[in-house]
Amino acid sequence: MKREFHFLIYLILAILLFIGNNENRLLKAQFLSETIYFPLINSIQKFNSLFDLKEKNQQLSEKLSEYTIRITELENKLSKIENYRIDYNTGSYSHLLADIVGFKGEFQERCLIINKGKKDKIKLDYPVISNDGIVGKIISVSHNYSIVLPLDNSRFELGIMSKRKHLQGIMKSDVFGNSYMTLIKPGSDIKVGDVIITSQISSVFPKGFPVGQITKLIGSKTDIFMSAKIQTFINPSELDQTVILLYEKDESYEEELKDN
Repeated sequence: MKREFHFLIYLILAILLFIGNNENRLLKAQFLSETIYFPLINSIQKFNSLFDLKEKNQQLSEKLSEYTIRITELENKLSKIENYRIDYNTGSYSHLLADIVGFKGEFQERCLIINKGKKDKIKLDYPVISNDGIVGKIISVSHNYSIVLPLDNSRFELGIMSKRKHLQGIMKSDVFGNSYMTLIKPGSDIKVGDVIITSQISSVFPKGFPVGQITKLIGSKTDIFMSAKIQTFINPSELDQTVILLYEKDESYEEELKDN
């Protein structure tokens, strides 16, 4: 009964709309749209607006995603530029930027895996640096990747000296990643705050590359030599990129010494 009543109302309205000329029909249609049909028309308009809003939100979300990706790409490029900028003199040696893509080993004994290898002309014992100081040396090379022994590894040793007085020593690290300058004669002119750099006796690095700074002098009455704790300028675990120095030290003098 209710459906028939609705149908009857719609039929009467339809007949009323068709009675008269075009102008009268338009006026009646306008009147109905502003009165009886207004809630329905308003709901339809709101519904369409919601669809439009959803579509615009989708478009904005897509644009935001594109901008986010672009910003990330630009930030990565900026990071590479900053990491490739060395703040100290590297001489005329060529260098190559590499990403750290993994680690090998546990705790402070772990080595760094970088995404450069034989295809990039990388060789064993190439020095590895960052824009703040030395990082380590290449100890293994495959076609696409290489392994870097970092300076805070207990297997890493390096000829170093104080920048102020050129006092020579050997850099060593313990299993906890603490680095020291060893083989210092008691009474030598060395003090807290002295900057430590690579020395000429280094078998890997050229002379003068920054290593760290003395934070503590350690001596003992029973030891022939004293040592000094070094705060290195870089922490290998905080790096995501390194710079490989394409440098091989000339050690031809060693062959000459064998003949004497």
